Amino acid sequence: MRRRSFVLRIAAIVPLLFVAASAHAQTAPPPQPLVVENIPTGWVFAPDFKATEVDNQFGQLAGAYAGRVTDDTLLVGGAGYWLVNGSDDFKLAYGGLLLGWNADRTGRLRFGARGLVGVGTATLGRRIDAFFGRGGGHEPRIRFGGGRQPAPAPGGRALALPPRTSVPISDEFFVIEPQANVSFNLSERLALTGAVGYRAAASTDGLGDLVNGPTVGLGLQFGW
Repeated sequence: MRRRSFVLRIAAIVPLLFVAASAHAQTAPPPQPLVVENIPTGWVFAPDFKATEVDNQFGQLAGAYAGRVTDDTLLVGGAGYWLVNGSDDFKLAYGGLLLGWNADRTGRLRFGARGLVGVGTATLGRRIDAFFGRGGGHEPRIRFGGGRQPAPAPGGRALALPPRTSVPISDEFFVIEPQANVSFNLSERLALTGAVGYRAAASTDGLGDLVNGPTVGLGLQFGW
């Protein structure tokens, strides 16, 4: 009797399970199709203009940067700039690898950071305070005004020079220029960009830190 009662209970439960499974199948949402999203990747090019300070003078730099943007975030490319208001003793040009990062868009605005690592060359006029000729078996030395120059040779004979005498000194250097930037989207493929940074030179021989200076840039970025 107990076995028969157990079998009857199982027979009564099985139909209920089928009813519950059928109801769940009717209420469950249909499976969604697999969607493959393309990661935004493309090229950018931007003519760029910068105001800067070189040797305590106001400088205007023209140039451009170009590169490839991956995942709509990472920029890898190159950039180059040269002084457009220069003269024979006021020249500067530099360029190199450009790496950048962009944050997510906030409306039409986007913030980010970029950094340039490369090489450059400069020619700047240095004022001469005195020229020391040969004396006591020492080589001649030139002492520049405001520069970090070697002390004159002991026993050297100072030569009289006209006031404000200057000579152009050329130098090559490594350069690092980090900057913070912001862009305003004018359209899907066009943006107005602005940047604030600082140019720092290394391995300079004759010009020291005269090449260093802050930069403020404005550019027009094209994308495709």
